[in-house]
Amino acid sequence: MRKFFFFALAFCGILPALASAQDLRLPRDPQKLIERAQAFWASLVAGRRLEAIGFVLPEKKETFLAGSPTPIIAAQVLGLDLASDAEHAQVRTRIEALGKDAIAPRAGWVITDPWVWQRDNWYLDIHDAPDIFPRRSIADEEDIEATAKKIDQSFEFLRNPVDLGRLIDGQQLSLDIPIRYSGDVPVSAESELANPLADLDATSSNQITSQTDHIVLLVNTEGWEGPFDLPLPIRIRNGAAVVKRRLVIRGTVFAPVTFRRNPPHSSIEPGQPLSVVVRNNSSVETKVAGVRTDGKFDVVKQPEFLRPNAEAEIVLQLKPGESPDRLYLLLEMPIEGRRTFTYRFQE
Repeated sequence: MRKFFFFALAFCGILPALASAQDLRLPRDPQKLIERAQAFWASLVAGRRLEAIGFVLPEKKETFLAGSPTPIIAAQVLGLDLASDAEHAQVRTRIEALGKDAIAPRAGWVITDPWVWQRDNWYLDIHDAPDIFPRRSIADEEDIEATAKKIDQSFEFLRNPVDLGRLIDGQQLSLDIPIRYSGDVPVSAESELANPLADLDATSSNQITSQTDHIVLLVNTEGWEGPFDLPLPIRIRNGAAVVKRRLVIRGTVFAPVTFRRNPPHSSIEPGQPLSVVVRNNSSVETKVAGVRTDGKFDVVKQPEFLRPNAEAEIVLQLKPGESPDRLYLLLEMPIEGRRTFTYRFQE
């Protein structure tokens, strides 16, 4: 499959070239060139410019950084054009970017980039910053600032802070966050920083218009315990015009059952007893139905009951050749609606 991919791409460049010249040739190690070019564009699509710069000729890095990045959302290497020598190449790539004045539809076009073989590898040879990133004129900058100002005046969270109240460890929910947006261009809302507790649902926040009355907040309390008060940084965007907001999320997470190693940083060695203390933080008493470890451990000891607001001990022995993963505690009577609680081992 990999060889077919290479020949298909190369053939795209061979056909038009053969019609006009017979002294042109394929670049050296064309498969490596294609892989390097695709990796370069994948880095740009992911927004990792510092990673992408590793594919640029060292003496052209400042030129690359001088460009104003266009928000590229997709890129696919189409083929290679033949060249007069094997150490220079032209790579054709189809890219898609956000439209200038709106999020949709996408704008797409094919570009041809020069690559050069140096230091036993292929590098992008940029002669001018607009080769990759078209420069923005003063008028463009003024348009961006004007659009950002309009977005700032038109967008508002109608519920901020958001008080989630009492949640249960492991609970997952989606919550409608009312908004008001009166702008005449569509925008998107996205979290500026990844947060394992709460994030915006991309489906509801990717295309916001004046008809949109809410976006969806996704909450996952797995691994959380106690109160939280989190200011989530949010970007409201239309192309290069960006406005920042903070959505404050408050609440508390109750963990009905918690686990701890005893002692806390004890090593996990095959055949050696390992103590895991489980605490029932609720007022409910329940019988233990079983302890499972996916066959990683022998269960030496397990409690018969979990008493209210009390601790019990589980003793395990790691089997030879196994690596610790998770422990599953199964209960006969649910606590806060759950019969199974999970503990993840950490070395």
